[in-house]
Amino acid sequence: MSRLTLFMVSALTLPFGSVSASANDNCTSWGNFTTSASTQMTTLNSPSNNRLSISGALVYRPLLRTEKAYWLGLQLHKATLSVDSNTAKSPFYQVPFAVKIGAQSGQILAYHFAAKLKSEDEQKLIALYQAMHIEHLKHLDLTVPVTVEENDNMGRYKVRYERVDNTSLIRQKLVYLQTTQGSNLFNFKLPEVKADTFNIQQNACWISLLEGENKTYVESEKGDIRINVQQQVSYKTSQQPVPSEALLLTLPLDPKKWPMLPSSVVYPKPAPNPLQDVQTFINTLTALDLASLDEKTLEQLLYDNQAYLLSLQQAIRDGLFNDKALSRLFLKLGQNDSTNAHQLLVDLYLDGEIAPKQRFRSLMALKYIQNPLSEKLAEQIFSQLDSTELSDEEQLLSRSAMMVMGVIAHNQSGSDFAHKVTDTLADKLITTRDQQKQATLLNALGNSRDMRHQDNINKYMSDDNAELRRRAAEALGKMPNPQSLKMLETHLGSEQNNKAKSAILEAMGNNKLSHRQLDTLMAYTQKSASKSLRLSAINAVAKQQSDDVDVKSKLKPLLKKERDQEVLRALMQAIHGGN
Repeated sequence: MSRLTLFMVSALTLPFGSVSASANDNCTSWGNFTTSASTQMTTLNSPSNNRLSISGALVYRPLLRTEKAYWLGLQLHKATLSVDSNTAKSPFYQVPFAVKIGAQSGQILAYHFAAKLKSEDEQKLIALYQAMHIEHLKHLDLTVPVTVEENDNMGRYKVRYERVDNTSLIRQKLVYLQTTQGSNLFNFKLPEVKADTFNIQQNACWISLLEGENKTYVESEKGDIRINVQQQVSYKTSQQPVPSEALLLTLPLDPKKWPMLPSSVVYPKPAPNPLQDVQTFINTLTALDLASLDEKTLEQLLYDNQAYLLSLQQAIRDGLFNDKALSRLFLKLGQNDSTNAHQLLVDLYLDGEIAPKQRFRSLMALKYIQNPLSEKLAEQIFSQLDSTELSDEEQLLSRSAMMVMGVIAHNQSGSDFAHKVTDTLADKLITTRDQQKQATLLNALGNSRDMRHQDNINKYMSDDNAELRRRAAEALGKMPNPQSLKMLETHLGSEQNNKAKSAILEAMGNNKLSHRQLDTLMAYTQKSASKSLRLSAINAVAKQQSDDVDVKSKLKPLLKKERDQEVLRALMQAIHGGN
C-alpha cells in the first residue's frame, strides 16, 4: 500500500466517540476495536485496489487531571495489521499514548507517546483516538441536533450530532469546507463525503459501543489522482478484566513521566546476517573507503556484524583506519546503538593508549544513542570524573563526558535511565567544591533538559562566581517553563556581570514572554546598554516573533539609532532573516 493511500486511510479514520474525564481508576476499561478500509486509487489512469485492516484490544485509562486540563491514555494492545489480506508487523500501533484535553473546551490540546515515533506513525495513532473523540460535545447543548465544524488531517468539515437517547448519539460528517495540503503530498480538491454515519453508545466512563461506515472521494487538482475510500469502524467494550499485561496500566498518571520504549522494540529490525568470523569482518571493513562508502551500506555492515564490534578496539589501536575513516566509523557506531556499540565506544573513551582526538570522537558518537547505556557503562563514565589524578587532557575528556551524559539523558527523557543519570549529575553538582566541575555539571544538567533539577541549578544563580551564574542561566534556558523563567527574571535586575546578564537575556528568550517581560528585554536593546547586552536582548526578542506579531515593528526603529555593525547585522537578521 502506498504512503499516499496510508495517509488517506489514517485521515479518514475519524468517526467519533465520547470520553468521560473521570480520574477514577474504575473507569479503566477495554474493548475490541476494528477498522478496515478498502481503497480504490487511479493514478494516471492506472487503477489499483488496497485493503487495510487493524484490530486489537483498545485499552482506555483516565490519567492526570489538573484544573485546566486532563489526560486520557490509550493503547491498542495486541494489535494486528493486515494489508491486502497479508498480515504485517506493526509494533508501533501498540505504543501507549496520551491525549491532553482542555477542561473548559473539551478540545484536544496535545498528544504524548511512549516512544519516539515517525511522524506518519504518530498520525496513525492520533487518527485512532480521533475515532473516539467527542469531548467537546460535553460543552454543547444536544437536546436538539447540532451542526459544528471540526478538523481532521484532510481539512475542515461540517458534522452533525443528534442525540437518540441519554446514552446514544448519531454522528454524520456532512461536507468539507477546506482542504489541508500535506507537505509531501499532491494538492487535492475538497474531499467529497459520499456517506458517513456512526452510532455510539456511552456508559458512565467512556463509550460502550461505536460502529459505522464512511465513504469519501478525493481527487487531485490536476485530476491525475482519484481515490475512493470505504471504511468501517467498530468498537465494543468488553466485560472481561482489563488485560493485566497491557503496558498502559503500568505507566505513571503523568504522561510526561512515562519511560520511552526503545526504538528496537517499536521498529524491530530483521536478524543480523554476519560475516563468517571476526577477521573477515575486520578485513572487509579495512578494505573499504569508509569516508566515502554509501551510508546505507556501512550501516548494514555494522548492523549485521554487531557481534564483532568489540574487535574494533584493537584495530583502532593498531592504526588500521585513517582519520577520515575513523570520523565516519564513530558516527555510525553511535547510530548503530547496539549493546556492543555502546561497550566499544565507552571502552575507546577510557582507553589511554588511543589518541585523545579519537577518544573525544567516541564520546561525541554516544550523543546519537537512543537506547539506555547499561548501568555498568554509565558508572565507568561517571567514575572518571571523581578521579583525583587526572592530567589536564583527561580532565577535559571527563568534562566532555559529563556533558554527553546530559545529552544521552535528554535522548531518553522521562525514562528511569534518564532520571538516574540526571540524579547522579545533580548529586555530583551538590557535593563537589571544584568550580570547573560545577560549571561542567551545570552544562550537563542543561543538556538533559530535566526540569526536576532546576531548583538545584537556580542556587548557582546567586553564586559568587560569575561564570557559574552564567552557566546556570544557560542551563535554565534549556528547560523553558514558567518556573525557570521566573528564576531568570528574578536575577536579571541584580546581575552585574555582563556575560552572566547576557546569558540570562538569551535564556529568557527561549520562553514565551508576557508583554511586560518583552518590554524588559527591549530596554536592553537601547544604546545605553553594552554591545553584548544589546546583542543578547535582540536575539532573545527575535525568538518571540511566532507569538508576538509586533516584535519586528518594535525592533525596526533601532536600525536608525544603532551604529555598531555587528549589532546592526543582528537586527537585520531578526527583522528580515525569516523572510
